[in-house]
Amino acid sequence: MNAPQETSTLPTVSSVSEVANAYDYPKVGRRVTSAAGLGGVYHAMEMAGKNRGLLPLLKMNQHGGIDCPSCAWPEPNQNDMNVVEFCENGAKAVSEETTPDRADADFWAKYTVQELRDQTDFWLGKQGRITEPMLYDRSTGDEHYRPVSWEKAFALIKDQLKSLDDPNQAVFYTSGRASNEAAYAFQLLARRLGTNNLPDCGNLCHESTGVALSSTVGLGKGSITINDLETTDLLISIGQNPGTNHPRSLTSFKKLKENGGKMVVINPMPETGLMEFKEPQSVKGMLGVSEKLADEYLQVRLDGDRAFFQQLNRELLRRDAIDKVFIEKFTSGFDATVEHLMSLDDAVLERGSGISATEVSRIADMVEKAESVIVSWTLGVTQHKNAVSTLREVMNFLLMTGNIGKPGAGTAPFRGHSNVQGNRTVGIWEKMPPRFLDALQDYFGFNPPRENGLDSVDSLKQIRDGKNKFFMSLGGNLVRVASDTSAVERGMSQQEMTVHLSTKPNGAHAWPGEKSLILPVRARTDEDIQATGPQKITVENSAGVVSASIGKRTANNDLNLKSEVDIICSIGRETFGDDFWQPMIDDYGNIRNAIEGTIIGFDRYNERIERPGGFYLPNGPRQRVFNTSDGKAHFSVNETNVIDLPENYFLMSTVRSHDQYNSTIYGLDDRYRGVRHGRRVVFVNPEDLEKRGLKDGDLVDIVSVWEDGERRAPNFRVVAYDHARDCVTTYFPEANVLVPLDSSAEESNTPVYKSVVVRLEPLGINMM
Repeated sequence: MNAPQETSTLPTVSSVSEVANAYDYPKVGRRVTSAAGLGGVYHAMEMAGKNRGLLPLLKMNQHGGIDCPSCAWPEPNQNDMNVVEFCENGAKAVSEETTPDRADADFWAKYTVQELRDQTDFWLGKQGRITEPMLYDRSTGDEHYRPVSWEKAFALIKDQLKSLDDPNQAVFYTSGRASNEAAYAFQLLARRLGTNNLPDCGNLCHESTGVALSSTVGLGKGSITINDLETTDLLISIGQNPGTNHPRSLTSFKKLKENGGKMVVINPMPETGLMEFKEPQSVKGMLGVSEKLADEYLQVRLDGDRAFFQQLNRELLRRDAIDKVFIEKFTSGFDATVEHLMSLDDAVLERGSGISATEVSRIADMVEKAESVIVSWTLGVTQHKNAVSTLREVMNFLLMTGNIGKPGAGTAPFRGHSNVQGNRTVGIWEKMPPRFLDALQDYFGFNPPRENGLDSVDSLKQIRDGKNKFFMSLGGNLVRVASDTSAVERGMSQQEMTVHLSTKPNGAHAWPGEKSLILPVRARTDEDIQATGPQKITVENSAGVVSASIGKRTANNDLNLKSEVDIICSIGRETFGDDFWQPMIDDYGNIRNAIEGTIIGFDRYNERIERPGGFYLPNGPRQRVFNTSDGKAHFSVNETNVIDLPENYFLMSTVRSHDQYNSTIYGLDDRYRGVRHGRRVVFVNPEDLEKRGLKDGDLVDIVSVWEDGERRAPNFRVVAYDHARDCVTTYFPEANVLVPLDSSAEESNTPVYKSVVVRLEPLGINMM
């Protein structure tokens, strides 16, 4: 084995007192047993109010206001909207944008790059809005970022891009919070340069969804509307924690239950938001009365979802509880799927899923009684080695029961970032189809590159291996969200130039290339005035609805900021001199005209975003139209594998805490899991602790094993928790160092954040 790789400069500790001094160390206490409630929302509103951000909140997700900068949850119909349409996380996101704190020139002058590395992302994010462009230049010997003019920043980028031997030495990464307009301009910049290296955060989260759905029903997006979700007879939720990641979904789940629907939850850990819910805007919620959501909760083993759906599909076949008319008319490959499923061994499947035959039978009973079924999922499904196969098995279930393309039925992948789906729609993908590239050529008059580019994992490998020279990030914090943290940090620092479009400091800024630029952008709440007046942007939610968002907040107008569109198009203008860049800056409607002219479904784009609620993009599966090779939905054959662990090892999953959204850490509490004032915890089943000689409160190192050696994340507190056996869970991104960059999902290449083989090494310290 190679020597262990450690992630950071965290100190070694040898006593309880040293732990307390070295870390803001987590405490564990009483869990909150019902999701939502007014307390968290009021607290977040209070913070936003102090930051002069209350007005954007009151119009959030409504016509004429801003779209939430947090998640991509669909808005209800305009007539069904509440007085306010935001959740606790949305309020926190606005509070973060509207903070009066400033990371100004004095801040950057105070801390060297190394000193920034010593800080947590929580601390960095609390330093406030970046006030002007900043430049780091290693060749000067100065280890600080210093102010730079916009003109010089654009000139430095132009010189770097023109110096590349090969345009594929550049990587253009996109965060899912970027607007359609900024994302479209960004892909134009990359393709005008000559590369399709356009990785995005979608590669790291729902890429497995896109691959599985595209191959089975011809569209990599979900098929349901919010009305479907609220009126379905049965919702099966797998691998998700919407109480933390999509809190507004809980209101829809409550409506589902009020309409007589049932809910099955499949997850290794019980998640508060899926068990009970106090709706902040209802009388019961205001009185503190919680309502039960989950009718059945199945504690599946990590990576056991595929085995469970094979168990369920076998049971439904035995009962002949299938939709033969739908199968005959709309699908292909059914016979091969049946033959494979019926050849599997019940005992092997039960060992793989951890779900008993009795539990499977109960779920089959519910499926038989339901006229409509929806399956929803998030990253607990998509970030495993065989995630694509798992989702294809989910599709086998929906197809054999006819639950595609009818009211209250279909697929519901819940997207995270507010516009990650829209970014992909408008061209942020390393493998855009030829028809899109042809349309770009016809509309703009340049020939885009035709060979596929690099996704996020392959881009990071190129960076790790010293083969990349230029990295530009449209938002995001890739160093922290990526797997194999240490390797990515070292690779980023080897670049000739790194460029970050950011609102606040983050961990990626602490690992600059030879030259590094931080370009401060206007946030979604900020007013954006260009030559033709106030500008609006557009986003696409998880249901495929495109709507407008307009920022009106003027409190940051004194800062030296530019919009993402302005920055991207200014770089294009200075680098290439093309005359189509400046009109896009002057009027974002020109970008929307270009999108309309190059992408199907955006006809009358500028006109339709003026309608309250926006407009739906085409969705074939919703109408039982399948854009596949034979025009039918495809059944599939998916192998079963059971991960057999070495003695005393676990499967580890990484998740977000409640006080977190993606890489942004709002606070150090996770009230739903009872964690306070810290994040270095690992949740373990009490029986597993006893079996391995560990106790609640023990301090451990988490060690993962891979073919190139071991990786170590030091000093985590063990928390005894109701968890699937032989599995543990800890927080992202602290444990990302344990996930090898070369460990990724088959077909989708998504990092395997959710099933990492680890052991816990006790340090002989107990925090109790």
